[in-house]
Amino acid sequence: MGYKVFDKDFNNDMLSGTLFFYGAEDYLMDWAIARIIEKYVPKDSRDVDVLHLDGETCETRDIIKASATYSMFAEKRVVVVKNFLPLISGNIENDSDSLLKLASSNQDSSILIFVVEAKFTENITAIGRRMIKESSAYEFTKLDKATLKAFITKQIRQEGKVIGRREMDHLIDISGYFYKGSRYSLKHLVADIFKIAKATEGDVIRSDVIEELMTGEEDKFVFNLIDALMDGNKSKAMDLTETIIREEDSTMAVIALLTKQFEIMYDALELSKEGFSISEMAKRTGVHEFRFKKAYRSAMLYKEEKIRSHLIRLYNIDRNIKSGNIDKDLAFELFVVSC
Repeated sequence: MGYKVFDKDFNNDMLSGTLFFYGAEDYLMDWAIARIIEKYVPKDSRDVDVLHLDGETCETRDIIKASATYSMFAEKRVVVVKNFLPLISGNIENDSDSLLKLASSNQDSSILIFVVEAKFTENITAIGRRMIKESSAYEFTKLDKATLKAFITKQIRQEGKVIGRREMDHLIDISGYFYKGSRYSLKHLVADIFKIAKATEGDVIRSDVIEELMTGEEDKFVFNLIDALMDGNKSKAMDLTETIIREEDSTMAVIALLTKQFEIMYDALELSKEGFSISEMAKRTGVHEFRFKKAYRSAMLYKEEKIRSHLIRLYNIDRNIKSGNIDKDLAFELFVVSC
């Protein structure tokens, strides 16, 4: 894991040469840069001795010039180049020889850091991969579960709150941090923890607050609508339907989410017959475990034939709306009324 290797090298004064940061966690890359700046550049000279170059507009010669300039105040200057185009776009002309020489050399006057943010990490070019080999490279991957829990505990304590084991698991589950293909990162997590802490009365984080703040509005609507339909509460179901219809362009998105949730419910019934656990079923279907748990609980209260019937009707509704045979809002209302 990149951040642990970086932390060890940093604490042992083993950082050397040009640094190259990349990976899934921008938060950890920012943390590493902040530590370097704090160690090498005094606060009162950071305006001069910390230089952030725009990777979209700067050229190799600009980077060489900046990193070769000595500081009059700090032990070393810190030069950060984020998303340098030759490293993430194959169509950019660049002085690759000078770039590779820079990557493999020690900078007496400065600490040069190339950063490729998470959204561009998959786009690293051939010259970028060579830079990784030539430089001191650190890949900041996602945290493992134990480290993530320690991170969450620390963040929550900083907000003056505490969290129980069950609530911690619920927070991780609903975040989708470990879900395959998830873009949810530590930056998102820190922002969500701040919101949860501010919304929590008292010192202890509660699961209902976590769920309320971390479930998307359209997801909440779908979960609440299915609950109302299962309970036979037509009045609440229609109130929810009218609310979503008033939101411009929301109906089709909700129909799609509703269809998906009924599909997961059907899968849950089928897989449960084979004796799989919820976690195993979620992995086999590639569905976020939080969403699968919701679907599983709902499915246990529905008959399989009823779920299949709702799915067929939703498929027909989607086809009729797209072919222009019926208005999307009317189709949605008719579906809810007839459930």
